[in-house]
Amino acid sequence: MKPAIRQARSTAEFRRLRDLFEQYEADLPAGLRHGAVPGVEELAQALHGRSAAFLASLGDDDVGCVAVREFGPQTAQLRHLFVAPHRRGLGAARSLTATAIEFARSQRYAEIVLDTNKEQLEPAYLLYRSLGFEECAPFVTVTYESPTFMALKLE
Repeated sequence: MKPAIRQARSTAEFRRLRDLFEQYEADLPAGLRHGAVPGVEELAQALHGRSAAFLASLGDDDVGCVAVREFGPQTAQLRHLFVAPHRRGLGAARSLTATAIEFARSQRYAEIVLDTNKEQLEPAYLLYRSLGFEECAPFVTVTYESPTFMALKLE
């Protein structure tokens, strides 16, 4: 079964997004965690217009998420790609990332950037590489260890 991808728009969808963000934080190795997850209203306010969040579902089960936020006039940032561990390997991460890239293109961004950790999050790193992302210079200061910065030109 191929995952269905939809943009988070309703309060219920942003509530589910927040739940998935909390699962994402708990699933990360301790040294890579971001900290507190924003509230539902804060997420809904931040992820609209040229920013968005997407949910992946299999049947009635929301199994993953990703966010795209405006990082600058020409740059989008991919954030919080997550698929529940029991649902990995079914294509949800690839579908979510491809949807995020297409959304960024539709908003006329010139590039989309992200940060990861290629040693500790190797499957994510390999997914990004397979979609054309390349390592790049740091574009933001992060507090976690050994960041890997990546970018994809959209034009």
